[in-house]
Amino acid sequence: SVEPEQDMKLDPTVMRHMTPQDFRVLEAVEKGMQKHALVPSALIASLSSLRHGGTGKILSSLLRDKLLSHDQSCGYDGYRLTNAGYDILALHNLKSRKVIAALGDRIGTGKESDIYLAVHPNGHQVVLKFHRLGRTSFRNVKKTRDYFVYHQKGRNVGAPTHNQANSWLFLSRKSALKEFAFMKALYNVDYPTPEPIAHNRHVVAMSLVRGVPLYQVSARHLSSEQAASIFHQASDLALRLAKHGLVHCDLNEFNLLVDLSGIQQKSLSEEHDPYVRHSGMSVAAESNPGMLSARGPWEPEYLQQFQPDHHPDDHGDAGSNRDDEPPKPVELLDNGEP
Repeated sequence: SVEPEQDMKLDPTVMRHMTPQDFRVLEAVEKGMQKHALVPSALIASLSSLRHGGTGKILSSLLRDKLLSHDQSCGYDGYRLTNAGYDILALHNLKSRKVIAALGDRIGTGKESDIYLAVHPNGHQVVLKFHRLGRTSFRNVKKTRDYFVYHQKGRNVGAPTHNQANSWLFLSRKSALKEFAFMKALYNVDYPTPEPIAHNRHVVAMSLVRGVPLYQVSARHLSSEQAASIFHQASDLALRLAKHGLVHCDLNEFNLLVDLSGIQQKSLSEEHDPYVRHSGMSVAAESNPGMLSARGPWEPEYLQQFQPDHHPDDHGDAGSNRDDEPPKPVELLDNGEP
């Protein structure tokens, strides 16, 4: 299989000047890669079926943006998708389906994935997980993951095959599909997982939940009651999985999110989504006051004054005095920030 590129940077700005024909050519290369490690230019032109031709010019622009790579070592002009090209195809699909409207910062990097913030068309923040199988530190994945084993009839049943279908891009796609299926099954029976929203290719879209990985929590910042609570909740989760015939093989501090803020309230409506970063408010509020605190009065009556359609005269004295000082944070972080 083709080795993955080491540079996994994602630059969605190229989508601003891309045309529908550009995406058709990218999709043609993707389709051709089902049977070719390097797709001939003639096959790309045939699969894209552009009315007035022009495939060569589009291939040049996609090469310039590093969405494709070109190789002649096979004896002909061959092309294949890069990681960036596969990312753009997935983002284009999610945007067309109105799953996302904008892409934000990368908030996490794992040995087999990158995590990005995104914005739903309704203004709520969501998370996009890009599966990145094939990184140097995780090359044994084909030997350890069951969905890379093809169960074929005849001899060598269950033996892994090493043809095109096992290229890293398509293995990442299978990994994302399986994660989405498992997350949806667990979420539907009230396991504490993010809400699975959608998936496409190697990307899974899910809700943003407040919390940090347990390994980032310093023991000196935990009370004995908090430490005991985390232990008991993790133990109960493992026991609950076992009762359903499931074993979490990697239930450790890197795969547990804990929330020590104590501000989540189930009474908050969806319009006042508490699962956000930095401001602690939904980005749907265009008049977001810009508070850098994740703590404070989060009752709907208080949040209402920051919504675009708010009229102070209709809500008593709330927000009626524009000269009032901004609300003070309830407490400060250890570094002195609100």
